[in-house]
Amino acid sequence: MILGSGKGFAGIDERIELQNGVNIAKYMRNFRVTDSGSIVKRNAVKEIIGFGAVGPEWSRELPIYGLWTGYLGNREYVVISIDGMLCSFDVSLPNPTPSSIGTIPAEECIMFEFNGFLYIKAGEYYGKFDGTNLYTVEGYIPCVAIGCAPSGGGEILEQINLICDKRRVLFSPDGKATVFNLPESGIDSIVSVKLDGVEYEKEYSLSEGSAVQFNEIIPEGINSLEIIYSKRNSDSDRKRIFGCTKVMLFGGNSDGRAFLWGNPDFPNYRFHSDLADGIPSVEYFPVNAFTVIGNSKINCIVQQYDRQLIFTKNEAYYSYSELQKDALGNIYSSFPVFSLNGSKGCLFETDGCIINNRPVTLCDDGLNMWESTSVQNEKNAICFSSPIGKSISRLLDQNVEDFKMFDFQANRELYFIHDGTAYIYNYGNGNFYIYDGFEGSKYSVFGSKLYIVKGNTLYVFGNDIENDKEVDAVWESAQIAAKKTGRCDVIGLDTDIHVRGPVNLKFGFKKGLSENMTERDFVFTDSDDGFMRISFRPTIKRAMPFSLKVTASGKGKFIAHGFAIKTREKERSFRIGLQ
Repeated sequence: MILGSGKGFAGIDERIELQNGVNIAKYMRNFRVTDSGSIVKRNAVKEIIGFGAVGPEWSRELPIYGLWTGYLGNREYVVISIDGMLCSFDVSLPNPTPSSIGTIPAEECIMFEFNGFLYIKAGEYYGKFDGTNLYTVEGYIPCVAIGCAPSGGGEILEQINLICDKRRVLFSPDGKATVFNLPESGIDSIVSVKLDGVEYEKEYSLSEGSAVQFNEIIPEGINSLEIIYSKRNSDSDRKRIFGCTKVMLFGGNSDGRAFLWGNPDFPNYRFHSDLADGIPSVEYFPVNAFTVIGNSKINCIVQQYDRQLIFTKNEAYYSYSELQKDALGNIYSSFPVFSLNGSKGCLFETDGCIINNRPVTLCDDGLNMWESTSVQNEKNAICFSSPIGKSISRLLDQNVEDFKMFDFQANRELYFIHDGTAYIYNYGNGNFYIYDGFEGSKYSVFGSKLYIVKGNTLYVFGNDIENDKEVDAVWESAQIAAKKTGRCDVIGLDTDIHVRGPVNLKFGFKKGLSENMTERDFVFTDSDDGFMRISFRPTIKRAMPFSLKVTASGKGKFIAHGFAIKTREKERSFRIGLQ
């Protein structure tokens, strides 16, 4: 009889101990499964550039504090923060060199694109890059009060900005006063004064830290006198924003906002930006624009359609944008939060991941997709990682803060990484497989390429990247039962493969749980390129069951389209070809 994988390979499934075919792997490293059901040896992770500073008597690695990939205008950018320097790369060049953008603090940073600018936050530094120049973000200057009489009062308009020490006030002079009282005391300085929109050039002074003294009477008018003053926000207020380590953009069906979280001093707080003069801005973070989410640290925030899903370790919430009206009749956007699930959330801190419009988190039972139900505003968390459940269970005993997760959308692959091992779910064909040698502190997907930071070195990975070093790939089947009862001889293996470049292949058979293996080697060189069929006789006698192990090593490419294993019972051979 013949056992084949004519229906395609099914990836790794740790639950399967015994199979009748030969398509399921119990162990699989550095092979991926294509949509057509073939297995392909993955490409190597290729080094782009490493960074080091060298002096007469010393040398050291330069740490990489941030990584971003994306478009600014019509140009592709790979941007990294290296030991206080922000640099970009033209990775289309064979030997790319860094191009300096400017200097920033040598601290861990987050970067995101908004309205055509790349925003960079590193410590208490906040800057933006337009593709040509790097600017320090001063922040939007809010108009905190309008219609103020010289003695004070007026209508409160906007909240102070946590990332900007300046405020605006509009006074309506009465044609008599020379002193105008500001809404705060302890003012640091007067930044500017305008009268009827024109810079006021005559003398004035700050009086007692809370008023502006003019040397002449200010003419009568309505909101005609603008005073901008500076008062430094408290360090604790500033740290609310500058202490955050995660960002996501969200606005529901209305204007966009930047939502920040991951502040160790405010672990369950979600902060967001607001409109600046009616325009979406990430340079205005009002003092009261925050939400306290439950009692636990926020680990993940992700968008699903017009909703925002928020996950703590063991709970889930949802939020959305709705328009509200304040007591003065002003319309503003609100982001209320509601409970979604009281027993499942996300066990580790991540930027958030969504595949096929379904958020993915790690829960106590494994990787979960969050599905909609027929009841509005409810979600169900469904575990889908049972094929690698044994590996996930072992990982849950590790430090979950070391986990990384992202969507490689061009390949339709979800990557879940721990300690250099990538557990990959191909949501295009429903298969799992595992890569090793994927160590990294930062990962960024851009189109068909994955950029990786490891130590002081930047790497790139992708299906179209030419290998510059060897990769060892292993595929080992679960135990194969050739017949329901009795034993059989394994008398042949046929496989159609595609090889390009130097590849060393090894096929091995072993009986049951025995450690002894019958092996056959095939060596291909640089000149080999094309489809071919391999056939050989492994001569495994009286096996029940048996397993097959395939190893492919070298810099070259290797694809296996299927295996056909011929067995013999009572010396009769049934040969029907590849399935």
